[in-house]
Amino acid sequence: MAVDKTFLMKSIQKKEEMIVAYCAFTNMPFVVCDPESFNDQVWIFDTEAQLQEFAKPYTEKKILLKGIKYPNARFLSFFTMLFTIGINELVFVGENGKETIELDELVRRPDFSKLPKEQQPIMNPELQLTGLYFMQEAARPIPNEEKQVADLEEELAANLFKARYIIPIELLEGPETDIEKLKEKKYRLPILKNKNGDVLQPLFTDPNELAKFNRENKFKALAMPFANLSKLLIKDSKGFLLNPAGFHLAMPKELLEGLPKRFGTAE
Repeated sequence: MAVDKTFLMKSIQKKEEMIVAYCAFTNMPFVVCDPESFNDQVWIFDTEAQLQEFAKPYTEKKILLKGIKYPNARFLSFFTMLFTIGINELVFVGENGKETIELDELVRRPDFSKLPKEQQPIMNPELQLTGLYFMQEAARPIPNEEKQVADLEEELAANLFKARYIIPIELLEGPETDIEKLKEKKYRLPILKNKNGDVLQPLFTDPNELAKFNRENKFKALAMPFANLSKLLIKDSKGFLLNPAGFHLAMPKELLEGLPKRFGTAE
């Protein structure tokens, strides 16, 4: 029997702000797989005290959570962003207890199917979701043998291999058109350095993650399948850093070489 969520939706619309549980390891909403429905959830609270109570069992497991406040004006953009990371259910915790609602009941899923294929934005919700689950577990400050990452790693590796990515490029000055500059490789590739001084290149799963890096609108987006990533490695680069402002997953050269051998040739 379907449950009427009208009252819940109206109450959400009237909220002045909400507090979203974020994972300190990923800088992204904390994702939870419901053990009964297997829905992928994000948890949202009215007060800091409610968030802290929710966080207690995770803190005991060395999973660090924090609360990020969203004003009402940012609700829609936040809920819409959740589609890009594979979330399908929201859990709201308030003074009346806990209530759940499907994400696409609350907001409309963006539909890019009518756009020409070359204009459709690159989205990798499966990769984002598995990356978040993986890093939430892998980053726990406990001995590696205690981390439950085997199944997560297998799923993450498969999603890494089949994904298409966004690589930021800075076009050089000149009279050529953007297309001509791309064909003639008249562009620069940005780099990042980790705390050890290793050079890594930023890589992104979707436009939202690119936007966090490209705040000055300095870079253009180049779409690339996994099989071609190694062709864009620059001298001294150790590999890529996927979503540096998000779950910041390192993709070293060894991974770029190993996944095709593991999963076969990409189509």
